[in-house]
Amino acid sequence: PPPPPPPLPGPGGTAPLPGRSGAHGGSYVAQGTRIDVNDQARQIGTQIAAVDKGFLAFDRIANDMNQLRADYERLRLSHELSREIAAERDTTKLLEKILTSVFKFIRADRGVIFLRNESGELTPQAMQRRDGTTAPISVSSTILNHVVHERAAVLTHDAAMDFAASKGKSMILNRISSAIVAPLVAPLQHNNEVLGVLWLDSETLAQFQPKDLELVTAIAYQAAMFIEINILGKKIENEIVTREQLRRLLSPNIAERVLSGQLAVKQGGQHVEECTVFNSDIRGFTRMAESKRPEELVVMLNEYFERMVDTIFQFEGTLDKFMGDGIMALWGAPVAHRDDAVRSVECALKMGEVLGEFNRERLEKGEPPLAVGIGIHTGPLVAGYIGSSKALSYTVIGDVANTSARLCAIALAGQIVISDATYAQLGGRFETEELQPARVKGKDRPIPIYNVIRSRPMAQVPANAFLNPEPTNAAQE
Repeated sequence: PPPPPPPLPGPGGTAPLPGRSGAHGGSYVAQGTRIDVNDQARQIGTQIAAVDKGFLAFDRIANDMNQLRADYERLRLSHELSREIAAERDTTKLLEKILTSVFKFIRADRGVIFLRNESGELTPQAMQRRDGTTAPISVSSTILNHVVHERAAVLTHDAAMDFAASKGKSMILNRISSAIVAPLVAPLQHNNEVLGVLWLDSETLAQFQPKDLELVTAIAYQAAMFIEINILGKKIENEIVTREQLRRLLSPNIAERVLSGQLAVKQGGQHVEECTVFNSDIRGFTRMAESKRPEELVVMLNEYFERMVDTIFQFEGTLDKFMGDGIMALWGAPVAHRDDAVRSVECALKMGEVLGEFNRERLEKGEPPLAVGIGIHTGPLVAGYIGSSKALSYTVIGDVANTSARLCAIALAGQIVISDATYAQLGGRFETEELQPARVKGKDRPIPIYNVIRSRPMAQVPANAFLNPEPTNAAQE
């Protein structure tokens, strides 16, 4: 017969427990406390209930195949939306695609996407109605302002009641019963700034569920990210265009200083107190054009311009424009130096040397040499980006530019004709000859003019001719 059961231990007591024999024939004995079986059972039951509760939601969904299919379809469409908007670079089309996709899995009657303009106001950029009509869509500014201020999405089952304390009547008038409104918060480089708002509403009460809110919030985040990417992309494109324009306009080192922010070039017309304007023109070009095929003429001009522009940039001038066979350049705008007049004349002399080398190449090919006349004038003018919103170019306007062009017309082949205003800035650094005062259109009396022959040897240059060449910003006062 089995042995009688051991006595139950008292509190803190011990009792031998049946066990297998040890190595030395003894029994293992364990020390134990009293076990409350009912308490242990309650704990186990609580744990089972907690685990079971976690499976209840899944069981409900699993039992409702229609709901499961609907949730899967939402997930699939959300994934498709991510792929579609990721490839779209046009912001307007991007927003339209977002609304079209959202309407596939959110039972909204109306949808609007707002973006903030430059003044910070929310403006509608894309709208859609489920019935396909194009009638205007009215929304609640109360809800919009709440979402922007709180930077959080809102789900309302009864907009008129939920926002009755503010302007619930507007919800009734606009037939807004249910609504999901989510902010488009920039996640990348705009410090979580609210870029806009995604608005969805319905005329049916309690039309949307919390899972709809979660989905719309996720879509709004995606939309904000791609909108911000588009904004950054356009900014980079504009910077590239600006960079290329500046590199064509300014010498490379000045262009880099402007692009890096060391020098500021402001847009719009600005008064420049002193600027030296350079004009050059090929003599006899009209006759040359009549005797050459257009293709040959273009090749010749491009080779000539390439050499002349490199020389302008060598002396840190600004290329204003090409005018047929003519070149207009500036010293003093948009970036000024203290010796701009000197630089322009040095550039003109250097151009003569470069042109001589070019003519030697042309003679070797059996082509006639080119002869150039140059006119230079210094004075105040207005400089800035001029043109239409689609085509802007940096140029100067004023009497100085006109006088420079007329001095160029006066100059004979090989001459560098400068005005007395430019001459006064040279400080004796060049050998010149005074010419007969010229009558220039727009002037009441003839103006003194000079022909620049060459640079003076350094020993003959007056001490006060060496001016500080440290560049400044011509646009800054």
